[in-house]
Amino acid sequence: MKVKDLIKQETDVDVYDNVCEELAIAFCGSVELTEYGKKHFHTALNLDVELDKNNGVAIVNVETENGKPRESNLRKAQEFFYSCAGYCSDEKYNKYFKSNAEVAFKI
Repeated sequence: MKVKDLIKQETDVDVYDNVCEELAIAFCGSVELTEYGKKHFHTALNLDVELDKNNGVAIVNVETENGKPRESNLRKAQEFFYSCAGYCSDEKYNKYFKSNAEVAFKI
């Protein structure tokens, strides 16, 4: 599964990276991204993630096989999940994520 699949699920999990546990934050989903958010977080959204619902944990694989430094993937995953949790300015949050009102209106 990819991070973009995880965020569509109604789930509450603790998210960690698979290397050093520098990524350690709770994720409460689902969340919906704006087009800008999809572009901005493209790399993070396409990282592999293992979901263990029984233990309430998701492990994001920040290592790559194509030679990209894993530090870069770790930072992108951190920015994404911390932004989901509101650890960014209101301006950025509104650029990245659709509000609950917008999502409800689509239904």
